[in-house]
Amino acid sequence: MSEPAKSNAPPRGLARCLNAAGGIGMKDAVARAALHMEMMQERTLGIMEESFAGIVGLLAQIDGAPTHDARKELHQLSCTLAGLGGMFGRDALSKAAYSFCRLIDMTEPGWDAAAVAVHVHTMRLLFKPERVPADVQANLIEGLVKVRRTVAPATPG
Repeated sequence: MSEPAKSNAPPRGLARCLNAAGGIGMKDAVARAALHMEMMQERTLGIMEESFAGIVGLLAQIDGAPTHDARKELHQLSCTLAGLGGMFGRDALSKAAYSFCRLIDMTEPGWDAAAVAVHVHTMRLLFKPERVPADVQANLIEGLVKVRRTVAPATPG
């Protein structure tokens, strides 16, 4: 067997700085990243609250099935929650928001207001994870999967 080809390209980004003369070590890089995440947490939680408020506000305006644009905006707001929630210790909220994204996709062009309400109420509850025991959080997420499967049984997961 031959050896894999080696790249002559100079290291970039973090690889260039780690453990290099005058660079930083892995331990320091992790500590700096943790500090930056901590500094961003309050602002990010504000963005998450705004996204959830946007979902609630938009749903209050919908009568029947949402328009394509409203569905797209709900999806975008929910994706924001899903992405940021996982980064900042709101794993169950992240999963609930992802489940809501899936529900939006799975029911298009239709709409199931009851399933939407279950997802929104679950996200509201999971916004404060310290108030909900971990086993209950897991049960809530499993319940959302069951709701999706009931609403759109022909679509996997």
